[in-house]
Amino acid sequence: HPDAQWFPQAGLGLFIHWGISSVLGQYDLSWGMMKRKEGGVKTHIERYGLPAISANVSPRKYWEQAKYFNPDKYDPDKWLAAAKAAGMEYCVLTTKHHDGFALWPSEYGDFNTKNYLDGRDLIGEYVDACRKNDIKVGFYYSPPDWYWNRDRMSFNYGDAAPLGLDHEPVTLPEFAPEEQQRLDDEYNQYVRNQVIELLTRYGKIDIIWFDGSLPEKENTISMDEIRKLQPGILVNPRGHGYGDFKTPECKFPDKPYEPGEWWELCFVFSDGAWGYLNHECYKPCGWLLSELSRVRAWDGNFLPNVGPNSHGELPHAYYQRMEELTQWMAHSGEAVK
Repeated sequence: HPDAQWFPQAGLGLFIHWGISSVLGQYDLSWGMMKRKEGGVKTHIERYGLPAISANVSPRKYWEQAKYFNPDKYDPDKWLAAAKAAGMEYCVLTTKHHDGFALWPSEYGDFNTKNYLDGRDLIGEYVDACRKNDIKVGFYYSPPDWYWNRDRMSFNYGDAAPLGLDHEPVTLPEFAPEEQQRLDDEYNQYVRNQVIELLTRYGKIDIIWFDGSLPEKENTISMDEIRKLQPGILVNPRGHGYGDFKTPECKFPDKPYEPGEWWELCFVFSDGAWGYLNHECYKPCGWLLSELSRVRAWDGNFLPNVGPNSHGELPHAYYQRMEELTQWMAHSGEAVK
């Protein structure tokens, strides 16, 4: 589609992971509610050799943060003006992560800004800021929803014994086939409805970035349906098992992709987590430029991730890095185009 042809030459985008875990800022977004063995895998991203955080909290206490999530200083225009000046051409924001809290007043489910923040539409404000700054609009959306399925899943990382909402031992319920089908259908319809909301409420959307399989893949919402709603949209492969571009995560590919195959490397910019940490430390601009150069040499895009705090602020280090990147782009940006 002609509206999608910007992607191979975009070069640089911005990933933003934001959610209620930013209230305490002591563990990663969603994954912080998973109990981890002492000495075992401590975070989702430690698998990639990144620094680990050891804090975790029970799901019940994690979700209580929604009561205190108050983005009173949320200014996505400020975020994206700095990103655009630094050469970033697109942005992908978490509309809903695995924890189930949606950043828009969805008509579906009861864990979103419809029930909190007086119905404030944080996604709508983000979209407006993207358009103001001439940045392509991307939506991250997690089909897995741990809040929706909270009474039917374990919060113990890996294959250990099941744990419940207070990290207590539990026996997971078993349902008759008819009841299980009803529950599955209900969940599938919920995910479908939210995806359709995102694709119809905000005008033209450039990317939808699924993280995890759609419950029934094509039967949840088919690629053809998505194209009908958003003809020029780019779809990553994690929802359906196939898509428009590859999405390696926090690890540079071992070998180049086939000529003409579109791809993007996402990576955490602040060490330790995807979401905000109150002790975060941003990597130097030299790291970003090194990764960007490697990615562009293999015709990919680079998508470094940042995490705002619960007030909607990005730290001084983010703006400092963007200013350093802006200065570098002014004299050497042609090298990574």
